Amino acid sequence: MPTLVSTAYEATFRFHASDLLRLGAIFLVPLAWLSAGPAAAAAMALVAGGTCLLRYYAGSRAQDLTGQLVFISAGLFSMIGLYRIIWWLDLAVHLIVMAVVTVLIYDILVHRNGLTQRASQAQQRNVAFVLLTYGSLAAVLWEIGEWAGYYLVSQEIGVGILDSVTDILAGILGILGTVHWISSSRKFQ
Repeated sequence: MPTLVSTAYEATFRFHASDLLRLGAIFLVPLAWLSAGPAAAAAMALVAGGTCLLRYYAGSRAQDLTGQLVFISAGLFSMIGLYRIIWWLDLAVHLIVMAVVTVLIYDILVHRNGLTQRASQAQQRNVAFVLLTYGSLAAVLWEIGEWAGYYLVSQEIGVGILDSVTDILAGILGILGTVHWISSSRKFQ
């Protein structure tokens, strides 16, 4: 029976400096509510959850830190209303966040399934397909969440057919780039 590991890079929990950033993300949830309302708080709660997933599944502390910075930046942009000011920022964030999410999905697969450096081409194609599938599902769920937030939390959340389609396409570009990078670097560990 395989033993469960508390993180992707250590057998027992130890506090790391990167955990301060994670605590900051959790602290930003009520701050977002107070300063920008429930929609920003909901976005920041998702960010905090993502930073916690990174803690346990990121392949390295560098990936953990980078992923946290990306997630927290995305939440802060929402909190301060930057997406309304810079029209293309939403697309760039969807691309970059979905790239981070795809790497996170990959790290979870490595952690759970014990992929090795000697993975066959069939295994590599299978992993690429799984990453494309789960990544695309995450991009679509993100948009469903935006629509749900619009109807259930606040109509300040920017939604629309054009916004959703372009967000999904930007996310899929981030996913495809990440899958290509993982496949070409034969990053199986």
